Amino acid sequence: MAGPAISSPEWYLKVKDASSDIDRLTIYHFGFKQAANGTLIFAPLDFSTAPRAVLDIGTADGLWMRDVQSSLPSPPHGTHTFIGTDINESFFPASSPSTIRYIKQDIREPLPPSWQASFDLVNLRMILIAAGSGSAQRTVVNEHIKLVKPGGWIQIGDCDRICPTPVEENPRYHDMFACIRAVCHSSGADPLEAPNMKKWLEEAGLLDVQERTAMRAVGKRNLDEDLGSKGIEADLIIARGFADAAKGLGPSVKPLPEETLDTLVVDLEKELSEIGAYFPMRFIWGRKPS
Repeated sequence: MAGPAISSPEWYLKVKDASSDIDRLTIYHFGFKQAANGTLIFAPLDFSTAPRAVLDIGTADGLWMRDVQSSLPSPPHGTHTFIGTDINESFFPASSPSTIRYIKQDIREPLPPSWQASFDLVNLRMILIAAGSGSAQRTVVNEHIKLVKPGGWIQIGDCDRICPTPVEENPRYHDMFACIRAVCHSSGADPLEAPNMKKWLEEAGLLDVQERTAMRAVGKRNLDEDLGSKGIEADLIIARGFADAAKGLGPSVKPLPEETLDTLVVDLEKELSEIGAYFPMRFIWGRKPS
């Protein structure tokens, strides 16, 4: 019997050696940051006047929190504090500063009541797919909005999981996303909810809701040769995992012929090295009424 699909909650729970996936997530972090011109916090939250409490969902090893912390001004009194949650504690670093805490938490489970209206910023990046269906993802967003202080912000980073360039230009990147969509659908997860997330925040009553799109450049598309090359490595891990999972799907839902799945990783590596591709991201943020 095939194991759980890569990046699913069940897969993350089974990870024992976190280092290999941390490498992939690190590459993605810097790729997303580059695509957004260095922006990690999109919400216009002032960190210079008072200590802020930040919650990072699906934090893995906390790289986003540490990167944010290193760039923030110190308030005149007190310190900014961060909590990072993840489903698998093996991702957490062995030690961390007193201003950063790590807590095991599944986004599909109830949140601690003490967290209600406790955070100036709640960050959810590339984690909502783990909730499952579109309605389940929206429920997770609404539950995390409850954790935001009045006047605080929530921000979401997610991807469309559709190749943004024509199929003639990036046929194998289209195939990779086809595998991702098919495997997600087969497990009950909706991979195409990102375009709806801005509306979710608006309908939840948040104010100043904004959305920004960014394209993570992979391989030949990236002017930073080193990050472009590492981006290929990261995407090949994803392509390999989802192509293998797609082979186990029934004929009616299998996204590609078996022979295409067999050579997808090799063909994709060639395409990314010679042509490159773009990985589409959306960042959405909104403010809770005071």
